[in-house]
Amino acid sequence: MKKVLLIFIPLIIATAAGFGAYRAYLQLRTLPGNSIKIIRASISNHDSDTFEKYVDVDAILNSAADEILTAQINSGTNSTTYSMQDLENLFNARKTEFLQVAPIVLHEYILHGQYKYPEQMNETLRQFKNSDITSCRISGISKPVADGGEAKARVGFYNESLKFSFELEITMERADNSNWRIVSATGFENYLAGLNIAMKKKLNALNAPIRDKMDEIFIMKSFDARTDEGDAYGFSRTLKLAIKADVKSEKPLARIVGNVILQGRDGKEGITPFAIDMAYHPQGLQTFEVDKILNPFVKADSDAMKHGLKKSDIHIEITEIDFMDGTSLKQLDKLPD
Repeated sequence: MKKVLLIFIPLIIATAAGFGAYRAYLQLRTLPGNSIKIIRASISNHDSDTFEKYVDVDAILNSAADEILTAQINSGTNSTTYSMQDLENLFNARKTEFLQVAPIVLHEYILHGQYKYPEQMNETLRQFKNSDITSCRISGISKPVADGGEAKARVGFYNESLKFSFELEITMERADNSNWRIVSATGFENYLAGLNIAMKKKLNALNAPIRDKMDEIFIMKSFDARTDEGDAYGFSRTLKLAIKADVKSEKPLARIVGNVILQGRDGKEGITPFAIDMAYHPQGLQTFEVDKILNPFVKADSDAMKHGLKKSDIHIEITEIDFMDGTSLKQLDKLPD
């Protein structure tokens, strides 16, 4: 009998261990991390059905549109021409366009690992192409932290084409007893910030020789800035700049074009273009008057109206010099195709 027990005890232990391991395996399958593995595999396997089962694509793209377009409009619009209604209309139009094309691009990316851009493109598709959005790859995922029926994790991405990283925070919810689904994502402003830095670096490199030539013609010495009392209702105010520059050109000048850039308290910029008619200006050292309307619906302008301006918050850049003979020097405002 003892011999029999000695034979069966190891078998009982092995069976119990195997059963315990199997239970642990089943438990692992119900954790949010397992669903993330399935999602990553669906991308590698170009399995769009599985991807869309585990990811609420509509909700995530809606959040992406809200974050990206709000940031773009706040930092890149001409504050002299946009009212609050104009900005709302612009946002709605861009969001409608974004939500029409983004699901198609994402679906094609999951299916084929790329998207073939058509010859005729709208603004959203041009932005996707210029940022090479389909070159973004997952660089890492933190261990999901579950709290009841919800879990959160951070997902790192790397844009292989423009060489920048960004991170999103995802929220997962239980879809059933075994699976979790990604239902929201935030942090798309991080993508836009990384993209802007990468694009500026490339543009700066291309524009450097053009700027050098312009700096030899329009040599900015200094500027003074003040704001007026505003309109009768105190709704808007005007930033008045006096730019002192030394003009030296072998050819008669027609126009100087540039931007007045205000740095907001949150780091966002308000950009307003200006143009100086040079037809009646002599060359040499002189002062040019430039006005910028402060729009209370543009964040950087609003900050200037509420908190005042420091000279270090104002940047003046020359982007184009036109000559009387029809030629010009002009900085690139986007990367060439």
